[in-house]
Amino acid sequence: MPNRSPNAADQPGEPLILVVDDEPGVRRWLETLLGRAGYRTVLAGTGREALVAFERRSPSLVLLDLRLPDINGLEVLRKMQATRPDVPVIVLTGQASIASAVEAMKAGARDLLTKPFETERLSIAVRNALELHDLSREVELLRQALGPRTSLDDIVGIRSGLREVARLLEKVIPTDLTVLIQGESGTGKELVARAIHREGPRRDAPFVAVNCAALPDALLESELFGHVKGAFTGADRDRAGRFEAADGGTLFLDEIGEMSPALQAKLLRAIQDRAVVRLGSSSPRPVDVRIICATNRDLEREVQEGRFRADLFYRVAVYPITIPPLRQRREDVPLLAEHILLSAAEPRPRGITPAAMEMLEAYDWPGNVRELQNVIRRAIVLAGTAAIAPEHLPPRVQAAGGDRLAPSAAIRRGVPVGAASSSGMPGGDRIPTLEEMERRHIVRCLELCRGNLSLTARRLAIGRTTLYRKLRKYGLQPTGS
Repeated sequence: MPNRSPNAADQPGEPLILVVDDEPGVRRWLETLLGRAGYRTVLAGTGREALVAFERRSPSLVLLDLRLPDINGLEVLRKMQATRPDVPVIVLTGQASIASAVEAMKAGARDLLTKPFETERLSIAVRNALELHDLSREVELLRQALGPRTSLDDIVGIRSGLREVARLLEKVIPTDLTVLIQGESGTGKELVARAIHREGPRRDAPFVAVNCAALPDALLESELFGHVKGAFTGADRDRAGRFEAADGGTLFLDEIGEMSPALQAKLLRAIQDRAVVRLGSSSPRPVDVRIICATNRDLEREVQEGRFRADLFYRVAVYPITIPPLRQRREDVPLLAEHILLSAAEPRPRGITPAAMEMLEAYDWPGNVRELQNVIRRAIVLAGTAAIAPEHLPPRVQAAGGDRLAPSAAIRRGVPVGAASSSGMPGGDRIPTLEEMERRHIVRCLELCRGNLSLTARRLAIGRTTLYRKLRKYGLQPTGS
């Protein structure tokens, strides 16, 4: 039976990683390394143990060795993908064969690491796989909330912080322009790319996504452009690449900034010529695809520092769109938090208290949606069936709420800043006046609009002159003014 790691019960809110390797030393080393990074682990030494653990423990990620004593690792991978294709699998192999790598990626592997590998390479692969897994869950969550078809208006309605992004999208969706989506990891770049495809003229054709950061250079070239029989050892048949698979539709190149200079040159030629040449062939094959790229890097700076080709940048950045991080669209936090909570299995907390929600909105979320998900998952375990309260949140989130929201929290409760009831608690049971409620509403809107008076006036549906008058009336001074 699979070995249960001691870490597996320490932090139930953290991702669970299934480690499958026939060497006990490797399993223990990976367990220690992942445990230090805050992940829970479950260990398996055979293919059968791995499949049992995969079914019973529902891991968020699998590290799978291809050499197993009972079942071929590729067969284990195929069975996992057949039952849970949403769970990413990183393949571990001591064979640096392109053929085995290609087979693993065709079977559904998210990444491939050749032993011995550096711990930093493993850390990056695990982090990328989990981020993509979390984003996929978010996309599915929104799809379930909105029904079988998600329109651009629906996404905007749910995520009001993306209204400016939506304005740009409405202009570019009907066209065939190449789009560059920029934003931090976890901000929903793939969600936006899928919305462009789903609403555009190519909606009935394939949407093909490629994570350029998850594949070694040689394998990425084969994935993008395909290969012919005999192109390398183990290439026993012709294989179309992702360009050809997306013909007539959309090709989404995620994390294009991670692509090597040599591959950048080949990608540029394919975009310019609207044709690809398979590995081992000299014959170009015409392709008709819309290109959407995404990156968490500043590509203009990468060009200036010589790490990204200027000519490719001008090809892919025809229509740039920047997705703001979660800290710049705090109004999305309550809805996302509620969705994450409602997606948890019963029994679950009956809600989130206003005080806890204030802290969630105040925190800067450097890890964006993935960090929010982990915080809510942890709080679900701690709260049980009670409402999630401040004490169920990590200290860093509590501290952000205390430092940044103390004044506005008092205003929301109808008490002038610094005032307190005779009991020492802000406001006690006193009912706020209408003027206090209006002041509270203006302060909240100013916070959400980050001190932008024009945007605040529009949100409040009043003129700027009226807003200035009310600010003077209530003695308010917006940040940055």
